[in-house]
This record gives sequence, C-alpha cells and structure tokens, in this order.
Amino acid sequence: MPLRRSLFALMIGCLVGLAGCARPFPERLNWYGEHPGLYTMAFRAAAEEAVVRSMTGLGYYEHMGDAAYTLVTTGVCTRATLETYLVRKERGCHLLGGLPAPDCLNVDACASAHYDPELFSDPEFRRIVTEALQRPCDHLTSPDQVKYWGAPARFGMSADDNWRILLCEGKQVFATSVEFDEPNAIVRIRFERGR
Repeated sequence: MPLRRSLFALMIGCLVGLAGCARPFPERLNWYGEHPGLYTMAFRAAAEEAVVRSMTGLGYYEHMGDAAYTLVTTGVCTRATLETYLVRKERGCHLLGGLPAPDCLNVDACASAHYDPELFSDPEFRRIVTEALQRPCDHLTSPDQVKYWGAPARFGMSADDNWRILLCEGKQVFATSVEFDEPNAIVRIRFERGR
C-alpha cells in the first residue's frame, strides 16, 4: 500500500512538473534573445505592409526593393515622413513606434506603440492599419515570396521572423481588440492565438 501511494505521488509530481514546463502563450521566444517586444514588432510589420499595399498595390518587399533593408529609420511617421519613406524611399520612419505602454506588454499578450495623431486622423488610413493589426497574417508577405526572406527588414525583423512569431502557418495570432488611446497617441493591441 505505501508503495502504491508513493507511485501515485510520483505520477502526480511528474504531471505537475510537465505542466509547469509547458510553454504558455505568449511565448518568450528565446530564439531571439528573449526580446520583450517581438510580437509588437511583428504587428508593426503587418501594419506597414498593409499601408504599402493600399498605397501602391504591391507588397512591401516588392515595392521597396533593397530599400526595405537599407533605409535609415528615425522616429514615428508623420504625413511628411511617410511620403519620404514609402514614396521617395529616402529615409524610413516607424508607422507605429516608441516605447511600449507599461500597462500593455507582450508578456501579457498585449502590444502597444505610439502613432502620429494627425496621420491617423484619416479614417481610411486608420481602417487599413486596424484591419492589419486585427489579422496580421493576412497582411504579411509570406517568406517564400521574399528574395531575402531571412534578412532583417528596416522594421526590425525578417519576413521569416514575423511569419514565425505570429504563427502564420498554423494557429495564427490575431487581435482580440485594437484600441486607440487618443489623448496619449498610443494604440493597444490585445492578442491571442487561434485554436
């Protein structure tokens, strides 16, 4: 009888131990040095790709060519710097950028970024970005369609990295809510993965 109880206790201990080792979502993705903003960067890439497609009819990498990898990037995009970035391809900017909001971190399945209020005052522009944030895999370019699929693009990661982080080959990551905090010019994206 004591042996049976000992085996039962050992089995329970093993099950609890295995459950503790399971990777909760969102994953830390330590293959990228445990960077705390990987999901944020992937969502930002989807938004930029959607904006380029709406402006040009082409995918981001097709439109930008080598500039997708080489442009120097500074600050959050305004109307003027967005044109310098996506039309003239002279200097990059971040459509969504800046430090994350302390109440919205990737580890809590939340991504946050700052935006330019004037740029996002255009309802059509905001709609395009919101749709991309809601279903990012629908807007990212598949790595097999990108010449340098493993090279980091100017928004921080490669097409392959964004695709992998957002689980675009399987139970895709999607937004459960996208909220624009107008007074602080911060967008918050709460996300989960499909089932």
